[in-house]
Amino acid sequence: MVTDRPPDRGGAGDPAGEIVHRDSVARSLRRLTRRGRAVVVLRYFVDLTERETAAELGISVGTVKSANARALGRLRLDPELTDLAPVVPTREQEA
Repeated sequence: MVTDRPPDRGGAGDPAGEIVHRDSVARSLRRLTRRGRAVVVLRYFVDLTERETAAELGISVGTVKSANARALGRLRLDPELTDLAPVVPTREQEA
């Protein structure tokens, strides 16, 4: 049946769905490089700024930016995560 609403994938109010989502994200994060995983966790789970992340990891802000871009690119392409959220096209895909 075609509808104008996306399929229900669990989430808020669905404890089992939330567990599945968390497990999928954890597995995908484990597939990243150590640096990529550290940057993503510090930036998006701990909510540090790029500068704070750089200081915490002892790397430059530019390295944080590039590691973050590479890690997010890999996560966007991870088939395990494609069912969790709508895909937002990257700049390269839009061109």
